[in-house]
Amino acid sequence: MGGRGQYPRRTMILPATVAFVGAVVAGAFAAQLAAQFRARRRPHALAWALSLALYAVGMVALAAGFALAWTPAGFGVYWLAGALLNVPLLAVGQLHLLWPDKTPIWWTLAGLATIWALVAVVTTPVDASALAAADATGGIPLGGEAYGGGLAWTVLRPLTFGGAVVVLAGTIWSGVRTRRPGILLISLGVAFAASSSAFVRAGYDELVAVVLTLGVAIMYAGFRSASKPSRRPSSDRTQASSA
Repeated sequence: MGGRGQYPRRTMILPATVAFVGAVVAGAFAAQLAAQFRARRRPHALAWALSLALYAVGMVALAAGFALAWTPAGFGVYWLAGALLNVPLLAVGQLHLLWPDKTPIWWTLAGLATIWALVAVVTTPVDASALAAADATGGIPLGGEAYGGGLAWTVLRPLTFGGAVVVLAGTIWSGVRTRRPGILLISLGVAFAASSSAFVRAGYDELVAVVLTLGVAIMYAGFRSASKPSRRPSSDRTQASSA
């Protein structure tokens, strides 16, 4: 492995700023969800609040990587919070909405996913040369290179792909069933944020912060739209309230 000193450091202030803005949006979203959970005690709101809080943490780590440098600890936080856990927790929230009578099962899945991801990140060594190479270009380390194909990399697909499928399918179904376009915005935001990995692989790392920030902003807009009182009959409002 090469040392970090052999690569010059390229600081990316604009992407770092955009990532920080995304962290603020995600934090505000998480705070509103937490307030909703305190008021109504709906488990899906708690799962989503945890997910968006992790999204915010991941965006802060991304901003630090762009503006300062990628360190093993910083990349681990970015990978754990931003890549591995926030989508599965969104999925757990969606499952709470679809089958609220199975809450213990969904929280058990959330706990297992969290333990699995945490163990994977803690036990997989980070290749310092991959971080240094990303610093030299002002980019984001590729997970497969930083973790050398280890457990922290191999758990990515089952956790995030499975979670994304649940969220997208569940929100699209809810949006069509209740005829609330705001719910469909949540699906669009999730899909937008999920596309960020394609930008990293294509070498457009500076656009990742933009895509992630727009993704969470679209999700937030969809949430706020779906949360507005409906003018339809009360029976329809009851069905839509799960949004």
